[in-house]
Amino acid sequence: MKQQATGTGFVDGRKPVGRRLRLRAPAKVNLHLEVLRRRHDGYHEIETVLQAVQLFDTLDVRLDEQWLGHAPEILVSVDGPVGGVPADETNLCWRAARLFCEQQRVSGLMRIELHKEIPTAAGLGGGSSDAAAVLVACDKLFGTNLDPVDLEKMGEALGADVPFFIHGGTMLGRGIGTILTPLPTVRACQFLIIKPSLNLSTPEVYGRLNLGLTVQSPKASIAVIKPILARFPQKTWPGFNRLEDVVLPGQPGLQRLVLELRETAVVAMLSGSGSAVYGVFPADRDLAQMAGEYSESGMFVRVVGPHPGGVEIMED
Repeated sequence: MKQQATGTGFVDGRKPVGRRLRLRAPAKVNLHLEVLRRRHDGYHEIETVLQAVQLFDTLDVRLDEQWLGHAPEILVSVDGPVGGVPADETNLCWRAARLFCEQQRVSGLMRIELHKEIPTAAGLGGGSSDAAAVLVACDKLFGTNLDPVDLEKMGEALGADVPFFIHGGTMLGRGIGTILTPLPTVRACQFLIIKPSLNLSTPEVYGRLNLGLTVQSPKASIAVIKPILARFPQKTWPGFNRLEDVVLPGQPGLQRLVLELRETAVVAMLSGSGSAVYGVFPADRDLAQMAGEYSESGMFVRVVGPHPGGVEIMED
């Protein structure tokens, strides 16, 4: 005889759900990135200005059944123009779903379909944004109704950029990038994002940083940055990316690309640890010819606006 948990809808530990969410996960660029010191746990203390941009991965997350008493089954598939993304347990989407189930003590059969548009190993935060999208989806599908702060905290275990994508927009990040403070929203500009075929390892880039020089260098003041953001972009923007000191000398092609952008863009720099670079232009500037020239040379090129939020639920 079947046993049913009273009032829960579970029969033999299973409950059909059949819900699906479609979400958009934005990329980010770093408008400023200073490395302050190396911590005892191997991470680095940073001060960064994070900006979400309108370059999106798309995720379809389904909860077919909810289970009691045994581990979840999480199936991931990946498609889209960006190749080389694993669909196994190393995928951040899989890890995010598993972490959510463990911490919230829920389980079930989940299917995650990831359409990749954000390049990997680029400093654009695509994997972290995808993980944040899965956390948001799990919260909705399982009906846990967590506070965004709780989702941010959960995301810290997956990566330093994950908490940012819960809120998105324009944020100051401190600590390892997870202590977030909202900043004036960037609006009247567009970003020309370019990524050559070069892939860079974030841990290797940080590992080569000369922190002795960093400590002695002048640091951009957030007190100065905050009011300037309200009028962004302009040439007086004091932000910079400290990791350029490590990356660009060893990558002359990338260095040349940044210098070229600085000839025409209001602001131009490496994003995160690279290898994507970006230039910021006024919103009314026609960038079609410039973007086309870079695209013809075989590089990934997108012209996108700032994104005022983070992960978005598109279909419920």
